[in-house]
Amino acid sequence: MTDNQEFRVLFSLPPIATSASTALATVETPAPKNETGDRELDAVLWLRDCIQTANPALIANALEAFKTIKTPAKDLERRYSDYLMRASGGNPLAAVFGGFNFANLEDLAQSSVKKKARQDEALARFGSEKALFELTPAEKLCKQALRGLKREKDWGVYDLEEAAARFAKRSELVPHTLADCLYEQDYWDSLYWLRNVFSIYTSDADPAGRAHDDYCFAMLAKIPPRSKEEALQVYQHLEDKDGLDRNESPDILRNLITGGWSAEDIK
Repeated sequence: MTDNQEFRVLFSLPPIATSASTALATVETPAPKNETGDRELDAVLWLRDCIQTANPALIANALEAFKTIKTPAKDLERRYSDYLMRASGGNPLAAVFGGFNFANLEDLAQSSVKKKARQDEALARFGSEKALFELTPAEKLCKQALRGLKREKDWGVYDLEEAAARFAKRSELVPHTLADCLYEQDYWDSLYWLRNVFSIYTSDADPAGRAHDDYCFAMLAKIPPRSKEEALQVYQHLEDKDGLDRNESPDILRNLITGGWSAEDIK
């Protein structure tokens, strides 16, 4: 059995447009803060703003400037939590979560650079933030396949067996190999994270897309592995994505152990 190339084309992100991904934008230095009445806290808030631009020069300067603040990080975080408690009218959650890691600028720098890299990739692939959140060709076709099928009221999900029967009728939606299944799941995972850096509330795929993701996960228990290497790739995928606790996992593991290996692979 060979990979379904039609399936692979559908579940592929748009290619990166070099001109968009390499375009340099001018980044302005954020204005100094005068917010808390505490000069050190305002200084840290400003340094955090500089770091969150993800500009390498501003990050380097901010981290160097932070070294001149001799107050221990825990004291800065405690003082900022106290400020948030007062400013929020006594909201303990605002104080606890707002003060957590407030003075850990190294971690902030790493997360800011990672977020900016994902934003740049998303715009280079989709052209704009608006286009990023429009239905992809895969989402559109999954919706077409499930048209007329009602979702469960409480959770808004499709019945897995009914959805699988619909998907099985569309050749471009059917994985031929375990590698196809992993390819599809990587697609949804990548799409989620590219959207998530712009909006944590609307980063999920369309419900029909999520149903197809579940369909491909279930197919990991039905398509025999072509080799020991492919079986190990699926097992590693289950470990990496916390998939070993899902209901289908025992059947998937059984399939990986018993299905499809050649005599040469078993040696």
